[in-house]
Amino acid sequence: MTVAVEPYALGSVGALDLTLQACDWQTPLAQIDTFESATIVARYNDVSTFEIVLPTDTDAAQVLIESSRPRILILTSTGQVFRSGPAMRMERTLAADGSDILTVNGVDDLVWLRRRLAHPQPGTAAPPYSTTEDDVASGAASVVIAGYVNRNAGPLAVAARQVPGLVVPTPAAFGPTVSTSARYQNLLEFVQGLADAASVGIRVRDLTFEVYQPSGGAVFSVELGTLASWVSVAEAPDTTYVYVAGQGEGTARTIREYADAAGVMAWGRLESFQDRRDTALTAELDQTGAESLAEGARPISVAMEALDTASQQFLRDWNVGDLATVQIGDVAVRDVIVEATIELAANAPTTVRPVLGAAVVDLSAWRILGRTQRRLRQLERS
Repeated sequence: MTVAVEPYALGSVGALDLTLQACDWQTPLAQIDTFESATIVARYNDVSTFEIVLPTDTDAAQVLIESSRPRILILTSTGQVFRSGPAMRMERTLAADGSDILTVNGVDDLVWLRRRLAHPQPGTAAPPYSTTEDDVASGAASVVIAGYVNRNAGPLAVAARQVPGLVVPTPAAFGPTVSTSARYQNLLEFVQGLADAASVGIRVRDLTFEVYQPSGGAVFSVELGTLASWVSVAEAPDTTYVYVAGQGEGTARTIREYADAAGVMAWGRLESFQDRRDTALTAELDQTGAESLAEGARPISVAMEALDTASQQFLRDWNVGDLATVQIGDVAVRDVIVEATIELAANAPTTVRPVLGAAVVDLSAWRILGRTQRRLRQLERS
C-alpha cells in the first residue's frame, strides 16, 4: 500500500525530516511526498546512491518521467542540501491489481567526476596535446584537489568538458602539502587518492564541489542510548611497507621506501611495490607512497544502527563525513563516518545505519582489479 509519508521518526526521540524533490536538472518541479519506500546510501569521498519507489500517477513521478535531465534533490529540515544527483534508471511496473509503480535509481553529483579524466593538458580543446606531458600541481591538498576538478569539469575546463552548472569555489588552504601529476587518470579516482592520503573530504552538493576537513564529536554508545546494535571488523591491511620506483633502468632506478609504523607494529611488515617510471620527481614519488599506504590501510570498521536522543541527532549533531567515536565493548574507536544507509518507508520508523572506519564488505577482488588497472594506466602514461 502507498500512502503519504509524514516527517520520519528516527527511534523514539526527535524526527528525521527530509524533503525529496523531483527536478528537471536544477529546477525543482514537484515534492516527492507520496512513496512506498526510499533508500539513500550516503558515502564519504565516494558516489552516493538512492532508490525511490513511488506511484506513477503522482506529480513527482510525472516530472521525473517527462524531464529531459531528471534529478533528485534531498533537503534537510533546515533547507540544506543533503544529497543531490541525476536519476540513472527508471523502471515502471503495472501489476495485475492495477497498481502502477515507478522505481527510480540514481546517484549523487559526485558522479560527474567519475565521468571525466584528469587530462594532461586540460586547457587545450583538441589534439595533439603535445605541449605538456602531465598536468603538474603542488600545494595544500585542498587547493590542489579543487584545482584539478575545476580544470577538468568546472568553469576552468574547456567548454566541451564543463559539467553544466558545476561550481568549484577556491577553498581555504588546508591539509598537507602535496605534489602530483595527472595524465588521463579517472578524475574521481585521482582526487580520491589525494583526499584519502590527506585525510580531507570531498563532495558535490547541488552541483557545488566542496573540499572539507572532517570534524565532529558524536559518541555512539549503548550506555548513552545512541547505539542499538553494532558489528565491528578488524582486517589485516594490504600493505604496511611500500617500495616506489621512479625513472631509470635496472640499478639506475630511483627507489624510495615508505612505512606505516603503526601498521607494521600491529600486523608486521607487508611489502608492496609501485612502479612510477613516468616520473623522477621526489615529491611525486612521496605522494605515491602516501597514497599507497592510505589505500592499503584497513582501519577497524564498525557498522551500527544509530538511535537519536535529545542530545544527539542525525543531521543535527552528526553526518556522513564527520569524525565520531563508537564504544564497542571496552574499546573506543574514533574515525570518520564513511557511510550511512537511510531507509524511509510508509507507516514505519526511519532507520539510519552508519558505518565508521571503512565499509564492512569483502572487497578483495575489487582491490586486486583496482591495483591492476592502476599499474596498467601508469604504464600507458609512461
